[in-house]
Amino acid sequence: MMIKIVLGAVVVMAIGVPLYALPATLSLPQGVRPGLESLTISQATQQLRGSGESGMELVEAARAFVGERMAYSRRNSFDSYAKAFERGYGYCSQQANALADLLTQLGFEAKIVHAFRNRFPDGTVTSHAWVQVVVDDEVRDVDSIFYNADAAEVTFTPLSEVGEVPPVLRLFETWGAPAVNAHRYYLSGKDQDW
Repeated sequence: MMIKIVLGAVVVMAIGVPLYALPATLSLPQGVRPGLESLTISQATQQLRGSGESGMELVEAARAFVGERMAYSRRNSFDSYAKAFERGYGYCSQQANALADLLTQLGFEAKIVHAFRNRFPDGTVTSHAWVQVVVDDEVRDVDSIFYNADAAEVTFTPLSEVGEVPPVLRLFETWGAPAVNAHRYYLSGKDQDW
């Protein structure tokens, strides 16, 4: 009996999620976002290295780069974070992964963290992923979506435990995020609610 339940869940995840998310995925224009040129994270790293900035200024430049490059999108959930960065679209996890990779290539210690419950400026409570980076021996929260650059701080409040993204959550990201993002897109008819 248990084997049938597990196999049923695998079938739903393997077939149901892509089918459910397909219309949202197909509604996103193909290729790179209009107004952008194709750019890899390694190419972005080279651009930022040439800026002459260091420390928190370089972290802020990387954060702003990702935030400006990657328009928030619920419709490209099947893209890897590197592909999402190149195309210029991405939801929180894709943006956090791109930012952490960029910061790591720039020589910082960075990791992706997540909390299942966060309160956002508009009062919404939902899960979110962002980056923690070490700058001058201090751990800083950095986010390409909800961030106050003047204060150098995130603009949301974690309501549940903050932790590094575990492997099981990465599996959920791969198969769960497309369904969740597509559902939010279908309900609102748009990529973001703020």
